[in-house]
Amino acid sequence: MGHPSKDHGARDGHAVRQEPLTGKAVPRVEDEALLTGRGMFLDDLDLPGALQAVFVRSSVAHGVIRDIRVEEAARVPGVVGVFTAADLGLADIVTPLQEGIFSPPRPVLARDRVRFVGEPVAVVVAESRYCGEDAAALVEVRIDPLPAVTDIVGALDASNPALHEQPDRAGNVVFTQEASFGDPEAAFVGAAHVVERIIEHPRLTASPMEACGAAALPEAGGVTLWCSTQFPHTLRRLARELYGTENVRVRCPDIGGGFGHKGVNYPEEITVGRLAVLLDRTVKWVEDREESLLSSSHAREMEVRVRAAFDADGILAALDVDAVCDIGAYGTFPLGHVLEVLGVFGLAPGPYRLDNYRARARSVTTNKCPSAAYRGVGLPVSTLVHERIMDIVAATTGVDRAEVRRRNLVGPSEMPYTSVTNQRYDSGDFHAALDAALELIGYDTFEAEKEAARADGRLLGLGMACYVEWTGTNSKIFRTRGMAAVHGFDGCHMQLDAEGQLTVWNTLPSIGQGTRTTFAQLTADAVGADFADVRVVQSDTGVSDIEGTGTGASRSANIGAGAVLLAGTELRKRLVEDAGARLGAEPEELDIADSRITVRDLPTRSLSFTDLAKTADPGRYHVSRQFDPEHVLFSYATHACRVSVDPETGDVTILDWVVAEDCGRVVNPVIVAGQTQGAIAQGIGGALYESLHYDETGTPLSTSLMEYVLPTACEVPRARIRHLELPVPDGSVGSKGMAEGGTVAAPATLANAVSDALGQEFNTLPLTPERLWKAARSGRAG
Repeated sequence: MGHPSKDHGARDGHAVRQEPLTGKAVPRVEDEALLTGRGMFLDDLDLPGALQAVFVRSSVAHGVIRDIRVEEAARVPGVVGVFTAADLGLADIVTPLQEGIFSPPRPVLARDRVRFVGEPVAVVVAESRYCGEDAAALVEVRIDPLPAVTDIVGALDASNPALHEQPDRAGNVVFTQEASFGDPEAAFVGAAHVVERIIEHPRLTASPMEACGAAALPEAGGVTLWCSTQFPHTLRRLARELYGTENVRVRCPDIGGGFGHKGVNYPEEITVGRLAVLLDRTVKWVEDREESLLSSSHAREMEVRVRAAFDADGILAALDVDAVCDIGAYGTFPLGHVLEVLGVFGLAPGPYRLDNYRARARSVTTNKCPSAAYRGVGLPVSTLVHERIMDIVAATTGVDRAEVRRRNLVGPSEMPYTSVTNQRYDSGDFHAALDAALELIGYDTFEAEKEAARADGRLLGLGMACYVEWTGTNSKIFRTRGMAAVHGFDGCHMQLDAEGQLTVWNTLPSIGQGTRTTFAQLTADAVGADFADVRVVQSDTGVSDIEGTGTGASRSANIGAGAVLLAGTELRKRLVEDAGARLGAEPEELDIADSRITVRDLPTRSLSFTDLAKTADPGRYHVSRQFDPEHVLFSYATHACRVSVDPETGDVTILDWVVAEDCGRVVNPVIVAGQTQGAIAQGIGGALYESLHYDETGTPLSTSLMEYVLPTACEVPRARIRHLELPVPDGSVGSKGMAEGGTVAAPATLANAVSDALGQEFNTLPLTPERLWKAARSGRAG
């Protein structure tokens, strides 16, 4: 692996440090182990004598449990035990939310009632997975069915049965927030044009390569939980509360993808830890793909009714948004059930200037798998709303669609700009991103190409989408959203050992996105260490007393980096102080680079980090810091694509994809490009292929990857990316989060491109071949 070049000439006022690694395309340090099969994922852990947990799940969407018979299963050779809710003795999981927001309690194992197909009702613990599967099939669960609520329309119908008893209302609406800003009514009355549309996004799941799982080891009167999770510290807090003990440790192995899917602390993880304590044996659970599709968190399913008022020049005068999100049967810990719909509530105006806005956001429960976070969380839907509206405004007024956006975008001179929903867009140039994307995609020549293709029977379309997204949300924002279980800050712990190895732990597990590399770059820069001496390891709640939120919401580039910077700066300060005392020099007389401190102009007088660490007091070079930023940072971009739609098959081929984005200072260009590309792939999936379906009884119809269709490398283009890298005054290291932008923008970009190709409106996703084939034949909008 190549080593970055060094330059010892730059100075910072106290000690010279090497040429910064931040901004360089340092090769990913995690790749060698992963690509050679030496990664250590949950199912790779060497756990001698581990028992296997297999969950028995409800096959009924809604019903009363009359009986659970486990006797026959318990007699299967190799079965250690079969457990129901009564055996575990655990309280329900209740996500703490702001006062006045109802939080549906979720049992760890269903007790009296089941609320979705796939809900765990019992668990078999056996010597092998094979034995456990056989025994689980023998557990007899008698359920008296109740009517199922299976869609948003049914959930809003007060005559349908309520899934949960609420203290202050009946029905299945579990959250409502309404607000009005400016004078939207007057704006609608005085507008030259008013349009109204329904925008619909399907139910999705993140489908990480590695499904969920946990392994629990009873230790010292408590338990250590190894878990494939994005939120290890919240899992520890939940487990401590439910187990009634502080003696809980959570450790992360390698994690094969998360995307928000593992930003949920699942009942199965809590169950495994409890079983380990009850049996005094190691217990492991690894989810299979069917279980993942049935019972691990879903996301997105939303219907948004939107009215827009604008003048004859395409200037937006008012928006009226009514968003309803189907959260499934329960909220999820620690995010609850408000995050998705509040994303639409807050960001529906997008990067556009708006003074008059009225919005209502509602979450409803149905007899489906619970929904939670998935890459972008609400912003793919809000972007679909405002970008479809921009194209509709253009079509209504006859103003070019790019020009409509230019006229409405917040200008760079207005930054920082506080939106009508009190979002503080900290910095940037939205117009520059739009212009760069249009240049890259060849916007000025496209119409002529489109007409020439149509003459040959080919349907070409071009779509664009501008967006702005919050990244690195802080504690203040989570409190405002009512999510009391989420800290909003994150932490970092560093230890320099006697061999000169600098080990870094933090509260943000690496889930495959490359943060072992980027955090090592930032650490080397902050401390003055040789990059080769820095080792970033997976999160472990037992290492220090740091707390934090976890990986998600594009936290690494600002909050994670901020914690690294604080810890690294303090460690460097201690090293320089101690070196100065031993070398007889003041701190400002010292150079620090490549893990060595030297007296300036006297290169023979120097000490290595190893020299210092060997003689230091214990704990002297152990440093922990937490970081909670004052401001949330808003990344932004414009995506554009060209597509071809085959009128004979309805198939969409993506011909080109471009991105002009500003995430501030790019820590590592290779990793940023990979994150952008991967996010676009997931956004394409949600736009064209993916949708979780249920029938009228609440039975899921997408229980394998045969029915739940994911895009492959054949369908995903290689995006061309241009970074603006404008200054970020409020960033800890000058960077903003960027890992979700492709998923935020891609659905709207494709909806606009396909609408352009067919000359019709497509406001409902996914854009399946059948729908497009029918539209091409009938001429009706989708």
